[in-house]
Amino acid sequence: MQQVESSIHLENQHYCIALPFRDQDVVFPNNSVQGIKRLNGLRHKFAKNDNFKQQYCDFMSKIIEKGYAEPVPTEDVDRNDGKVWYLPHHGVYHAKKQDKIRVVFDCSVKYMGISLNSQLLQGPNLANNLLGVLIRFRQDKIAVLGDIESMFYQVKVPVEDRDFLRFYWWENGNVDTEPKEYRMTVHLFGATSSPSCSNYALQNTAKENKDRFDSLVIDTLTKNMYVDDCLSSTDTEESAISLIKNVTELCKEGGFNMTKWTSNSQNVVQSIPEKDCARNVEEWNCGDDKKDRKYKIKK
Repeated sequence: MQQVESSIHLENQHYCIALPFRDQDVVFPNNSVQGIKRLNGLRHKFAKNDNFKQQYCDFMSKIIEKGYAEPVPTEDVDRNDGKVWYLPHHGVYHAKKQDKIRVVFDCSVKYMGISLNSQLLQGPNLANNLLGVLIRFRQDKIAVLGDIESMFYQVKVPVEDRDFLRFYWWENGNVDTEPKEYRMTVHLFGATSSPSCSNYALQNTAKENKDRFDSLVIDTLTKNMYVDDCLSSTDTEESAISLIKNVTELCKEGGFNMTKWTSNSQNVVQSIPEKDCARNVEEWNCGDDKKDRKYKIKK
């Protein structure tokens, strides 16, 4: 926590937190051969499945375009001072979304007995207690739910730590070319320190802006979040509409994009900007008239 508190700062409207190493003078072996070997294995999988290859390449293009990853500067490519680590990567699918891939960087893979995760401090569990979140969610009659887009990726890693997050990839996804060296600019899914760092950044967003927003909005971010999911409730539709608007604005102050909002109130859902509204959400109306009990909200 001391490392995180001393390093956190806003940079281009996003929080930046240094990797919390167990030893600040950590020295890594050169595992570039491991990164290349795993990439060659990925090439073979691509050759067998064009759909997998296209989805994988699209994902990688997206993280590069959004600035979550960047090419390693030419002057740093040959860096060999023990401050470089190569992360193998692979694709996983959501159990219910077989058409949506996520590329995961393997932070636990070992080389000569060492891994990135073995050198990182996990930090405290800053996530709210799920039971408490659910109980508070049921407190009032108008429910609102939202989701932070790519939460970990919204917390930056300082330039001096990015070479610990290198990986090999083909420019434009062209597997017939020599792979190039890239590095992540953000905290990763799979890094043992990422949950603590990202939750700290989110809570710090509320702390730094507590004088600009009312207590309901601040409490929503500090007490009604479970990692990247927001579950809250209010007593009126008007307050729910206001809450969605203000929580979205508060999150932007820390570089977080709260999206996929929905509610059990059609009026609240209709007030949400289309780009921020969850799609194809089934809602239930538990009135007496059975024919009106189930309906689907679409925007």
